[in-house]
Amino acid sequence: MKIAILGPQGTFSDKAYLEYENKIGQSLDGIYYPTIDEVFKAVCSDDANSGEEDCELGIVPVENTLDGYVQRTLDLLLEKDVCIIDENAVSVQFSLVGNVRSLEEIKTLYVQFKANGQCRQFINSLNGAKIVSTESNMESYYMLGDEAGAAAIVPHHIAVKEKDRFVVENVTDSDHNHTRFLIFKKGRATDNKAINEPTNPQAKEKVRVPIYVMPVEDRPGILFEILKSFSDNKINMISIMSRPTKQELGTYNFYIEIDGRMERLDVILDTLEDIRKSSDVKILGVYKE
Repeated sequence: MKIAILGPQGTFSDKAYLEYENKIGQSLDGIYYPTIDEVFKAVCSDDANSGEEDCELGIVPVENTLDGYVQRTLDLLLEKDVCIIDENAVSVQFSLVGNVRSLEEIKTLYVQFKANGQCRQFINSLNGAKIVSTESNMESYYMLGDEAGAAAIVPHHIAVKEKDRFVVENVTDSDHNHTRFLIFKKGRATDNKAINEPTNPQAKEKVRVPIYVMPVEDRPGILFEILKSFSDNKINMISIMSRPTKQELGTYNFYIEIDGRMERLDVILDTLEDIRKSSDVKILGVYKE
């Protein structure tokens, strides 16, 4: 089974993929893609003649302890017909590697755009360094090369292999930093059996139900009504994010994650049906935590 991974090799997405293989006890054929968009495309492509190497599964980052949600992932979860089947959280720590002898010598710093938000305190301490944003942590590492006066923020597991360069370990803003990754496949959740989907409706096992709620009209009290439906039925929302509809300024859809138990899944689904009276609802998956 092929799985599309946000690459290249050595990134935290790669680490999440390897940990997921171990979690499910199954070897997967990992294929690396440079952007989140291309990971989704590899899984969702319908064009057999496109030359793309289609994958049955994809793995993308969705949330970080320090830097919050990955907005592009949230947008594509709504735009594409995908079913989230599992998730995996990995510890994320960064180090600095440089072609310098001290921090004061750093003239250019390469850092991935999300890593920037997770190492902000350290980066702000580098007075006068030019910050160059990259698409991946490994791109930061490769761009460093032999450039004099340059440094890069890279995953800690990459920095520990450095023997000759200047290294500052653990430049992350928190020792408890994690990134949560979603594993998904093609097709809507309502038409799709998830690999990690609960099977016993009476089980007390915890389940995660990510959804999108899309109000049909923008009117006062619509968000209150949605939240009240969950509150009245004692359904626990662990997160809610507003995302622009991209159709009209000031209008939003809501990405919501529900935390519950399998024995109450019927209550959750009935509540979502009630919300459908005034809003469109897209269930993105039902899977064991």
